[in-house]
Amino acid sequence: MKVMITGVTGMIGKHLAKLLVAEGCEVAGLSRATSASRYVRTDGPIRHYAGDILDRAFLKRAWSEWKPELVYHLAAQAYNGESWQAEDTTYALNITGSRNVFAVCQELSPQARIIPACSSAEYGFVPADMIPIEEDRTPLRPITPYGVSKAAMEMMARQLYLNYQMDFVFPRLFIHVGPDHPPVTALQSFAMQLAAIKLGQQKPVMRVGNLESSRDFVDVRDGVRALWRLAQSGKRGEVYNICTGKAWNIKDCLEMLRKISGTQVEILHDRSLLRPSDELVLLGAPKKINALGWFPEIPFEQTLQDIFENWMGRLA
Repeated sequence: MKVMITGVTGMIGKHLAKLLVAEGCEVAGLSRATSASRYVRTDGPIRHYAGDILDRAFLKRAWSEWKPELVYHLAAQAYNGESWQAEDTTYALNITGSRNVFAVCQELSPQARIIPACSSAEYGFVPADMIPIEEDRTPLRPITPYGVSKAAMEMMARQLYLNYQMDFVFPRLFIHVGPDHPPVTALQSFAMQLAAIKLGQQKPVMRVGNLESSRDFVDVRDGVRALWRLAQSGKRGEVYNICTGKAWNIKDCLEMLRKISGTQVEILHDRSLLRPSDELVLLGAPKKINALGWFPEIPFEQTLQDIFENWMGRLA
């Protein structure tokens, strides 16, 4: 099977490409011509296209050459918190860029299965009586620019499915975490600061934002297995929560990482790290993806250990 991954140099894209190669797929990926793309081996098992999803001519060249049978659309401004400071970029990449990808699929690979990275951020504020979140009974009420952009992307794809019978499957990804991720999410920021303290590069003082929220975290290595399962068994037009069914309090996550690091630190609450609004709980019901035979395998404690050790290596 010939696969195209947009955003192949991102955390999910890198892990997904590795899995698909191991499964015997022919894999191509595209990413913006940034520093990350320099680390893609041109002589390796993945064909790399350097360009921008805002450039439809570039997309047409890549699609015409590769002729994908399966498309994973992961390219995006992918950080919920960052979207408050980068609304224009978020809307341009996640809405206009996605529209370009879908239009090229419609024109040049209309029979391909397309799996766009939708998000739990689309749910927004969810009443307590609707938690855990189920795909088919929970309305989308996003409260961040990122969540709005992802909801718009999903609706664009759904109208192509309904009107033109394009083969879309919709995974709503809860927060994917793991090694090799920028420090733009809470767990990564905590691990980076603790590693810097452990290495003597930072005073034993940590700056944190909101610690009261709870999140359903998915190890990215488990998450990409779910994405591959959807390619094989997902029902056309269906939405699937990619989640574990367990939410972790952010304050508890910080304490777990602190124990892993073996450090004693002072915690300072930094108001500049707070968002205009923040969902108190994001907890998904994984029944639909479980019914396809996918279950998480990596314990959350191991994920945190791997994230911390990854930052130790990156900062050393």
